[in-house]
Amino acid sequence: MRNGALQRVGSIAREVLDVHVRPRTLDESLTRPQPPSRAAADDTGRYDFDLAEFPLFRYAKRAQASRDSAPLTYSDTITGKNGQEVRREWKCYAGAFGFGGATTQQVLYELLQLYISQGCRGSQIQFGTPRALLLQIWPDARNPSLKDYTRLRRDLDILRGYDFHCRNAFWDRTRQAYVDMHWRLFGDVCYFRPRSDGDAQQELPFGFIEASSVLQQIARMRGFFCLGFSSALFHSLKPLEQRLAVYLSKKFVSQVVHQRYVADLGRAIPIEASRPDNVRTRLGQAAQGLLDRGVPTLKRYGFEKSRRTGEWVIVFERNVRPKQSARMPKRGALCLDPEVELLVNEIAQQIGSRDDVLWWTKCAEVLGPDLVYQGLSQFRDARNSLRIRSPGAFLTRIFKDLARLHGLSME
Repeated sequence: MRNGALQRVGSIAREVLDVHVRPRTLDESLTRPQPPSRAAADDTGRYDFDLAEFPLFRYAKRAQASRDSAPLTYSDTITGKNGQEVRREWKCYAGAFGFGGATTQQVLYELLQLYISQGCRGSQIQFGTPRALLLQIWPDARNPSLKDYTRLRRDLDILRGYDFHCRNAFWDRTRQAYVDMHWRLFGDVCYFRPRSDGDAQQELPFGFIEASSVLQQIARMRGFFCLGFSSALFHSLKPLEQRLAVYLSKKFVSQVVHQRYVADLGRAIPIEASRPDNVRTRLGQAAQGLLDRGVPTLKRYGFEKSRRTGEWVIVFERNVRPKQSARMPKRGALCLDPEVELLVNEIAQQIGSRDDVLWWTKCAEVLGPDLVYQGLSQFRDARNSLRIRSPGAFLTRIFKDLARLHGLSME
């Protein structure tokens, strides 16, 4: 949500990130190795620039109730107009369901991948059924339990409740002004059931969550950056490893070596520990986990003490630079409308084949949802009483009859 006196969100998003972070000065003895010659890794996974750097989730299993209600906060100093030092602040407030953790992080990641695969068009991120979304995240969980469905719905509600308060986070070129903005990631979430007493496993494949106006504009105007590794690898990592991998991918887009005070990085992730040495230990474990699991962007890491401040510094060395591309994934290029893609998927499921997808896309675009489902209902009734040798041809005849009846052209 925005202050009414400020300009529209769209113009702000077009100018977003016109301010660059100035690295803090550390020991000059840290060396910068040559970039590796190894080929770029799979860049399937993508993420948002700001969400990669600012705290969103709490990873402690037993967080104190008083800390659960307080916002996650972060601040740093950036270089602004004319070299001016500007303090940037980020506050993340939780909604009625509190802060998310490990599973919420994975759900957010997958929603971003779905939105990208749908071309970032429209306000709805179509996930189909809860089961389909669960299998995107955990493909080996072929039979999700009631607990899984309940947790997924709660994670979606957690994400809907997040409220971000940003100070000096955006720069408006037109008005030559820093912008303070309060905004959210998502709006409504909708599920569809064929019967009023149906459960989550019987839902129809029309489920969606609405991307906020800010997220829509950011996606269209600025886009998401490539992580340099696949979604399958992301989901195989532990929660802190996932968070660190995303953060490093953003840094490794432009840096061969990234170095940061341990305390600062601990606040950005966040790692909420009672002792500073515990933060260093957990950071080291997460970084080692990335190396052990073969995350291609990281070559090595180490700790050093700053001779200027005496604080611990963690140093990350890049292995493979995350290759950036503005190209959308192929699976999102066929259908301009996510609703059409859902209809095509339903048709393919009913006839048992994905052949002639272009034809079924045309049928869905001409007939629309109501007539497509009317035709599929007729097809199912006929299949229960007749032996249908060619399901595709039979359904085509039904669709053409409906088109003629309603004065529509299928030519």
